[in-house]
Amino acid sequence: MARWGRSIPGMSDRSVGFSEVEYPDREAMKTRRVHAACAAGALVLVALIWVSFSQRPGQGPTGERETPPQKTVAGMKLLSGGSFEMGSPYPQSHASGDGHHRRAKAPDPAHEIYEDERPVHRVTLSPFFIDVHEVTNEEFAEFVRATGYVTEAERKGASWVFRRGAKDWEWVEGANWRHPLGPDDSIEGRMNHPVVHVSWNDAAAYCRWAGKRLPTEAEWEYAARGGRRGQTYPWGDALKPGGQVLANFWQGHWPEKNLLEDGYYYTAPVCSFAPNDFGLCDMVGNVWEWTADWYAEDYYRHSPSVNPQGPSSGQMRVARGGSWFCSPNYCGAYRVAFRGKSPPEASFNNVGFRCAQDAKAR
Repeated sequence: MARWGRSIPGMSDRSVGFSEVEYPDREAMKTRRVHAACAAGALVLVALIWVSFSQRPGQGPTGERETPPQKTVAGMKLLSGGSFEMGSPYPQSHASGDGHHRRAKAPDPAHEIYEDERPVHRVTLSPFFIDVHEVTNEEFAEFVRATGYVTEAERKGASWVFRRGAKDWEWVEGANWRHPLGPDDSIEGRMNHPVVHVSWNDAAAYCRWAGKRLPTEAEWEYAARGGRRGQTYPWGDALKPGGQVLANFWQGHWPEKNLLEDGYYYTAPVCSFAPNDFGLCDMVGNVWEWTADWYAEDYYRHSPSVNPQGPSSGQMRVARGGSWFCSPNYCGAYRVAFRGKSPPEASFNNVGFRCAQDAKAR
């Protein structure tokens, strides 16, 4: 049995310990049980998507732009690159916790931060393209038709699923990208939703086929911030400014009640919510997004200042952005600085991806 911590399924409840998931052996799949000891370091950066539908890009709360996007090409946005402040701005003296992934207390539980988001450091990026939205079921289906690719969830015969009315994750036989909730479910009528049950390896394979790559963690955060400086979410510092729901996340108290103020229990069609100031949809909420980087808790303390690529090796890959599963009482990670991680072979019904590309490739 393989065990791993601070995983995508179990989002932080801001207590001690870390989320853990136990993979059943193939013979023991019928147990279908996720051991989620949710914790201080769980995954989510759920930065939702741009504050007010009435605001124009570059306006709104401290709507400064560091670098404007240039143009959209074949479903991608070209970002000019440049420098930005990466990481969490909370002062080091506020850190507390269990000595591993320490967290900083904040008035709003959804604003609590973790030690791996520090220190804030200036990063300079070369220009790059990034997908306007997460890869959809339709796009992934085209890849599968063209290549005959079989995802890791399909090869395993099961994947992790959180279902409506449940209190925990289940290892469900027959769950995969074609059948998000299990064999009786289908993506029919949801081809414009983000593909889920894709592992990091699956996502990387798709991006290679498309002539692209996964974005680095630094590129992802730069894109999610949309040119704004030091704000908690892509649109500002309030999760629901003026009561507006600006992304697909869990409204209400998890897991008992989802108020569905955003109109969705699971995934939403891509670009159902207003884009950020760079014109990018769903940079937070909807589904977690794999990035290219290996995860290391202390990476920010010694990462390169120019085009950081992440550690050279590791056991977990970084995922960003949070998902429909995250609520303020359980995740509290709708932040552009939040760092998630999971094993590259893991798959869930709240994890997807988008691709990037070097500007010179165009």
